[in-house]
Amino acid sequence: MTTTTATTTRREQILDAAVELFGSTGYRGTSIAAVAERVGMTDAGVLYHFKTKEDLLLGVLGHFDRAVQESIEEVGARGIDLLRLMAEWGAGMEATPGISSLLIRLSAEHLTADSPARQFIQQRYRRLLDRFTAAFAAAADAGDLRVDLDARHEAAALIAHLDGIRLQWFLLDESFSMADSVRTYVTATLERLAA
Repeated sequence: MTTTTATTTRREQILDAAVELFGSTGYRGTSIAAVAERVGMTDAGVLYHFKTKEDLLLGVLGHFDRAVQESIEEVGARGIDLLRLMAEWGAGMEATPGISSLLIRLSAEHLTADSPARQFIQQRYRRLLDRFTAAFAAAADAGDLRVDLDARHEAAALIAHLDGIRLQWFLLDESFSMADSVRTYVTATLERLAA
């Protein structure tokens, strides 16, 4: 194994451990020492890869965001196809409860202007809003959805449902199907807006 490959592998292990720990005990409740212990390293070993705890948090967020972007790009879905693909978002979140927990905790912990992740979270929401606005607009332009729809409003409503249902699912101890809820919402929305 080359040094570069070993370094990349080690960084991935650290990020995976941080996702689990941030998801279960929050950013503030997780220490560098806990991450180091989880991957069998010293604190200094973790800090070699991520200079501060804030850098580790931003690394976790960036890692997750890149994975989501790559999966969407890989499928190549646009317009109505992207909106239909979102019907499976709930199933994906159910399959990765650590990520669901992490996103909820980080959003709650980083509402203040001085928090390290606030800017990242804001930019992520803007990208999602822009992506879904473009999808609704493209679907309307292609004749798949009504031309008089308000693309920005529909995009914001979709994001609100996704975030809201994830929070409910988490707080209610996964007592209902987030996958079914999201499928129902997306299907109903596309039927309501059908051309």
